[in-house]
Amino acid sequence: MLRTLTQLKALVRNMSKGDSTKAQIIIRNYVMERFLERLSLSPYRNNLILKGGTLVAAMVGLDNRSTLDIDATIKDLPLSVESARKIVEEITAVEIEDGMSFEIKSVATIMDELDYPGIRVMLDTMLEKMHTPLKIDFSTGDMITPGEVSYSFRLLFEDRSISILAYNLETVLAEKIETLLSRGTANTRMRDFYDIFALETTQSHNIDKDVLRAAFTNTSEKRGSLAVVSNMDLILDEIESSPDIAALWKSYQRKFDYATDIGWEDVIQAVRGLCNAVKP
Repeated sequence: MLRTLTQLKALVRNMSKGDSTKAQIIIRNYVMERFLERLSLSPYRNNLILKGGTLVAAMVGLDNRSTLDIDATIKDLPLSVESARKIVEEITAVEIEDGMSFEIKSVATIMDELDYPGIRVMLDTMLEKMHTPLKIDFSTGDMITPGEVSYSFRLLFEDRSISILAYNLETVLAEKIETLLSRGTANTRMRDFYDIFALETTQSHNIDKDVLRAAFTNTSEKRGSLAVVSNMDLILDEIESSPDIAALWKSYQRKFDYATDIGWEDVIQAVRGLCNAVKP
């Protein structure tokens, strides 16, 4: 286990091969990993379910996805500003000999991009003189079909994994597909398109189409969008022919190296394939 900043910098330098942007991504992921290992050892290990970009990055590989925060849904516990603070304080108090410390900077209610309300906790993480921000978003009441799974989360610099609760693959995809269809051409989050492409490309052999169909139906019912998403063919045609969406994808390609060689046509093909799979 790493204990010093010197050790971390040496490993990051080797993994990033001198790419400063990639080095920052690796450091952020390492910081998130340090929180997740504490979660796996805490009394809350059966109450927090990992979802979002951190989970997608773990599924498809760090070289194929970057993320800046941790998203989790809470089960069997109330969610409020006070409870979120208490949860994070107790998780970060778990002692691990990695030299890392955490300080909560703010806790606030959020309502991002029409998603469900939740709680955002902002932290400052410290390893000697290195400070790295960490954002954790909590939600509650999410529909997970058929249910959360025990996920083996591989560590960056050690030949071992930690066990944490997480969304199953089909629910990850179901939420992404519902978001694309319900927002249509108003969706500016190209990472949703990318995630569907990346998961379909790397995890197609693990996708249970019957579970995916059920997860999509349950998610759409929960979000009140069944009537909208039933017009999926029309919505997909509008998305595919939208010059604004195509321009946003090109911008996403320029921003993230892992998307550079992925054509818009390939993305749409992957999206259509999974949309066809969720049709009743």
